[in-house]
Amino acid sequence: MISSPDSPQSHIPERHQASGLRFLTEQDGPSERLLKAKLVEFFNRDKSVQQAYLARVEMNKLESVAVCLKTRFGEDLGMAEKIGRVFATVFGPDQFMDILFLTDEREAELRAACPPFFTKE
Repeated sequence: MISSPDSPQSHIPERHQASGLRFLTEQDGPSERLLKAKLVEFFNRDKSVQQAYLARVEMNKLESVAVCLKTRFGEDLGMAEKIGRVFATVFGPDQFMDILFLTDEREAELRAACPPFFTKE
């Protein structure tokens, strides 16, 4: 799991281990739809993202929202930083979010709870 740093003004992501991860449902609303649209534009230009989800998750017994990605190359801190910049254009630089890079097994779990908002054609 990668998340925004404790100092939200910085877009440099930090790597964390997610324990007790559980996928709950899709996160959706007007702001989330705007974020998804901006991310789809970005992913259409990027060649590594295969699927993307915006999901409510439970990690370490706490609920949060995460962008969950299935990519060709696995975990990518540079990608996380770019997604953080897109996120900041919608929610502001004082907010943060989690980004999960999915294995095949985790993606299968997530698909049972949440549809992808992006699939590479």
